[in-house]
Amino acid sequence: MTPEQIEKVNRLGYIVVNMGQHVEDINKNVVASKDADGNWITEVAKLQTILTATETVKVRARNDKGHYVKDDPTTPENEAWTTKVVKKVTGKK
Repeated sequence: MTPEQIEKVNRLGYIVVNMGQHVEDINKNVVASKDADGNWITEVAKLQTILTATETVKVRARNDKGHYVKDDPTTPENEAWTTKVVKKVTGKK
């Protein structure tokens, strides 16, 4: 966990335990933990958004062959661009 994530989790009233491996509530119940692959498992939606650390990026749309898709001027939507969800990679120390 990054220091920013720990701060956000603490502001919600949860406690980060075991060097960021678990998150507990005030009653010492585990509300978030990591699985074997390092992904966070939680049922609390606010914690999930903080812990997954994803962002969206606008990229050019491509067809099945990998060529760029052009915009159709007869439609109000711009088909040449799409949004892609990117998971932030944190460096290991």
